[in-house]
Amino acid sequence: MAEYIDLVVPNITEFNLRHPTLGTDPGLERTFLEVGDWFTDQAVLWTEGPAVLLMADGFDRQWFDDLHEVLGRRPPAVVSPRRTTGLLLRDTLADAEALRRLQDRLAGHQVVRFRSFGASPELYRLAAIVRSWGHRIELDVPTEQHYWASLYLESKMSCLDLAGYLPGFRVPRGVTVGTWAELTGAVARILAEADRVIVKAMHGVGGEGSAVIDTTDASLEKFWQATEADPFLRSFPLSVQEYVEHAPEFGCPAVDVLIDEDGVAEMVGSVLTVDEHRYRNLTIGAGVLDRGVEKRILDLGHQVAALASAWGYRGWFGIDCVLSRDDLLYVTEINARRTGAIQAIELRRTAGSTGSVAYSHDTIRVRDDAPVSYTDVVRPIFRELWRDGVKAFPTTVRALDHHEPMIGLVTVASTAAEAERIATGIRADLGDIVADRGGPLHPVAVHNTP
Repeated sequence: MAEYIDLVVPNITEFNLRHPTLGTDPGLERTFLEVGDWFTDQAVLWTEGPAVLLMADGFDRQWFDDLHEVLGRRPPAVVSPRRTTGLLLRDTLADAEALRRLQDRLAGHQVVRFRSFGASPELYRLAAIVRSWGHRIELDVPTEQHYWASLYLESKMSCLDLAGYLPGFRVPRGVTVGTWAELTGAVARILAEADRVIVKAMHGVGGEGSAVIDTTDASLEKFWQATEADPFLRSFPLSVQEYVEHAPEFGCPAVDVLIDEDGVAEMVGSVLTVDEHRYRNLTIGAGVLDRGVEKRILDLGHQVAALASAWGYRGWFGIDCVLSRDDLLYVTEINARRTGAIQAIELRRTAGSTGSVAYSHDTIRVRDDAPVSYTDVVRPIFRELWRDGVKAFPTTVRALDHHEPMIGLVTVASTAAEAERIATGIRADLGDIVADRGGPLHPVAVHNTP
């Protein structure tokens, strides 16, 4: 038998809906089902060796083949279950034919290495089935016994608690509330001492589940409207914190960490562009962080990794921070999963070098008044770049068919400025199909002293 094969499992929707308090909201579930498939497609970048991908049916095969051709890889086998619930793993587990195809694709390999988005109950069930086929399993998440650590670290509550465990782990001042009356009072109290507050649910993704309020009546009214539209903000407890303005010369520093049985296996610093509280894009690589800031965030990553490892956590996790105007580093959240940085991390390793820089932008809005296809519109632009040796790759192309269409991209270059210049050029090449024509892709300079 061959030594190993990777089983890539982008269980993004199941992960985001796994907490019991979230799965009961039909509106929240519909939202995740709508966008979940877009980001599962990014999983084609999670591995470069022999692999089988579980992917929701309907991905663009031309894009899939192009991506692997440009990267010099043989396209892996894909297993797509019959869609019933829209949840990738749940549909796979209920589809005997999909499981048979998966068993055939994995046959002949001793070890199956799972490459998942994060821990979820369905993932452990699939692992048990694959193990029953005679394979040895290597999970990239905590064991089922330590699943609690994934649930806990993903919650915003963990940030509030870890400030009491780890020296130098700082969170913005705030209070945690459990009722509407407490929320109203806490917002008023903190606004009496600060210009703005941020209200956070214990769970959320991409900025959903949080809202910023300033001292104006209009802002407060907008917040109460947001609680009606955002199911996360209707789920107590909520954290009400003083909003920390980041230093004007920086974006928001972050670090992604991979923990295995031996401790920290990999650690990568990055800079996020955040519009108030919503993630927009990121840059990773040499020189994107000031050396002093980089040391501080890597030290923080090691501290959290040591504690998480002792609690049984395994796999990727990310820590998002903000560097205040008075040079203090605050933790805003921990993501106990593969973050949006993973595709940039993988492409920098395989399409670039250890000294290169990768830039990732997930959501470029596209006009919805005319259909835009990958083959007819997007592909010609990238093929011209590929012919010139430019390392730029479209992602989330399935989202072109959404009622609010968009596309993502990743670029790899020798410097942050060059990677961003390529991305800005692509948006210009897309021309009139881009819905939002204003402003640069990266509104805050992030690269300072190399």
